[in-house]
Amino acid sequence: MSPWFGFLKKEWTESVKSYKLLLTILIFSVLGILNPFTAKITPAIMGNFMPEGTILNLPEPTALDSWLQFYKNFPQMGLFIFILLFSTMMSKELENGTLVILLTKGLRRSTVITAKFAMGFSYWTLAFLLTFIVTYSYTAFYWDQSIVQHVFLAAGCVYVLGLLLFTITLWGNTYFASAYGGLLVTVIAVIILFIIAIFPETQIWNPLQLLTSPPQMLTGEVALKEMRTPFIVAIGAILAFLIGAILHFNKKLL
Repeated sequence: MSPWFGFLKKEWTESVKSYKLLLTILIFSVLGILNPFTAKITPAIMGNFMPEGTILNLPEPTALDSWLQFYKNFPQMGLFIFILLFSTMMSKELENGTLVILLTKGLRRSTVITAKFAMGFSYWTLAFLLTFIVTYSYTAFYWDQSIVQHVFLAAGCVYVLGLLLFTITLWGNTYFASAYGGLLVTVIAVIILFIIAIFPETQIWNPLQLLTSPPQMLTGEVALKEMRTPFIVAIGAILAFLIGAILHFNKKLL
């Protein structure tokens, strides 16, 4: 077994023992169920809170309402929970000094970063697929989805943005050797993207469009070609932060 796969196996074993696998399956499956469920019961809930005798003419929920809940719940709750779960992926080992023995035995520092990135990438993919597949299945059961456009491509935009934020967190963990450092860097990065988004001309390339535009993609208000540049910029940023984490870790004193 190569050192890279050996270290990846260690990461997998530790993630299972720390219940990350179980938590990921449970949390993101529930999120998937929550999206169509919320869309289905919202009219009834609103009706119960209205004063007696009030006539409330709400349209019947549709597949679009279910997917709008997906883009509300998954980026806000799901992505936040995922970043919290994996915010100590690198910083915990740096704080405890557990990597020193492995590195002195010849393990490459780049192996540590790339294996941890691969593990986070795998878990993020699992979390995304669980939420998406469960949402898609229940939505298809309750409603006709033919009114919704570009379901897969719109969801893919959120997936790429989530991967970008995870990579930024990994870079922050490596640089500051602290879970709080990684989270702070990620929060600052999101704030910067929102500040940049104030200027309309930045919408052409701003990766934040991958979060804000998918609901409009579902209705055809945003064309697919408009997402091309933000998508490419996000992929480039992922590679840049990953390489940055490797370069910094290569110089870091343990």
